[in-house]
Amino acid sequence: MEKEYTVVVHKGVNLVELESEITASSGAGPIPNRSVDIANPRPGSKRQTHFMLTDEEATALEADSRVLAVEIPPDQRTDIQIGLNSTQLGNFTKPVTFDNNTYINWGLRRSIMEINRYGSGITTDNTFPYALTGKGVDIVIQDSGIQPDHPDFIDSNGISRVKPIDWYAAQSVVSGTQSSNYNRDFDGHGTLCASITAGNIYGFAKDAHLYSMKIAGLEGPGDAGSGTPIADCFDVIKEWHNAKTNGRPTVVNMSWGYSSTVTGDPTSGTYRGTGWVWGVDYTTDLSLWQNTGIVIPVEGTTRRIPVRIASVDADVDELIAAGVHVAIAAGNDYYKGDVSSGDDYDNTVIFGASTLFYARGSSPHSDDCFMVGNIDTTVFDENGVYKDRTRGSSSKGPRVNIWAPGTNIVGATSTTNIYTTLDSPIDDTFKIVSNSGTSFASPQVAGVAALHLQVNANSTPAQLKTKLLAEAKPVMYDTASDTDYASFTTSLLGASNKVLFDKYGRQPVEVNGANLKLQGIFPNYTPD
Repeated sequence: MEKEYTVVVHKGVNLVELESEITASSGAGPIPNRSVDIANPRPGSKRQTHFMLTDEEATALEADSRVLAVEIPPDQRTDIQIGLNSTQLGNFTKPVTFDNNTYINWGLRRSIMEINRYGSGITTDNTFPYALTGKGVDIVIQDSGIQPDHPDFIDSNGISRVKPIDWYAAQSVVSGTQSSNYNRDFDGHGTLCASITAGNIYGFAKDAHLYSMKIAGLEGPGDAGSGTPIADCFDVIKEWHNAKTNGRPTVVNMSWGYSSTVTGDPTSGTYRGTGWVWGVDYTTDLSLWQNTGIVIPVEGTTRRIPVRIASVDADVDELIAAGVHVAIAAGNDYYKGDVSSGDDYDNTVIFGASTLFYARGSSPHSDDCFMVGNIDTTVFDENGVYKDRTRGSSSKGPRVNIWAPGTNIVGATSTTNIYTTLDSPIDDTFKIVSNSGTSFASPQVAGVAALHLQVNANSTPAQLKTKLLAEAKPVMYDTASDTDYASFTTSLLGASNKVLFDKYGRQPVEVNGANLKLQGIFPNYTPD
């Protein structure tokens, strides 16, 4: 029986040539017996297409040296879920008034001033200056949508910086129809991410243009079917970016990921096709569980296990290759983001009092993106100063290359949001919210990226990543191990010890009467 498969080729492989072989009337190449139909053409992709194949043909095609993966499209799989990388907490209990004048995203202060301001009582001060505002930069929020009429997105002329767009009409390569609900956020997550990235009060890039890429599966309660299918949501952005004639750079924030749900079993089970039997006391004999390709939750518990999907990761790589700058939330699953091979890649599990899992990281992913972990600042040093620490729930490991504030982050949320216990009104109509997760760390990196691109619009993704990582501050504290990583290059589980620092939002500094113009960062730049 034939079914739709996504075929992903390696970088540098000629996809058109492979398609010609497989669809030839006589049959050729890895499937020699018949002409194979293309189920869902991907003219916007150089690395993937969709074929109608039997399971046996899929296995044979995957063995071809040109092919990276042959897999069921993620939106047709029942064993995985697409979800947002946030953790809903209880009501935010800071002793301050919830209004748009006295309460800010503390990450702004932390990143711009180089010091911690979370919990210090100074978070209510939003008078710190901005020299750069992301003017001339386009930011795409891949998420649940954005509420465009929220005051946090309205410019001085009363016009929303959330620009209306029909992604299918904005380019000529990918065809489709956009839902009429496209510019409404029925979840609240996307609006919050947009606010953190570029909100008037709560964000970094306060003059950037915002665009909503509403993804199918993330729409929110009562809004199913309004999002863009995952097979299109990368292609349309890439082609829209390629078609620009105005020179505006593009930043994309992705605070979502794929996962599967696994429940602990004291006897036996199967995970990803690998069977296991509970035959020993895992607390005394860890070796039997290492290097086996198995992730086993503690008995009676349910764990969300990150899932890698080759087609999605290839889409991210293609975006970056087109010159698009990408920030991705690392996830809130405690797990180590793996390397490309070795024990971590094989889902090694280590049991202990804290039950730490090493598991594959979640898609979307690329080694060339910003993969952002979550910090908070609830640790004091000997002088009573708050120190950065990793948030316990944040994914960790070698593929987390930068950290940013992501705990109790305040920003705008939609009036149709699901955070019924968390929202607080700005006025009778519009709302703000406090929430936590790598979902809200990643937009801070995206916002700082936009500030840089305001002045250096031609920076490649590689150049910008190198610059932001070089300017990040190596300050990290691990409460669990009581280890201060300030003098180390890496922190928990091999992650880069780099905490976001925003040089670009600061005003020029006067030293002995000399204007250093953003401390020499952009020596020829003068703020408006």
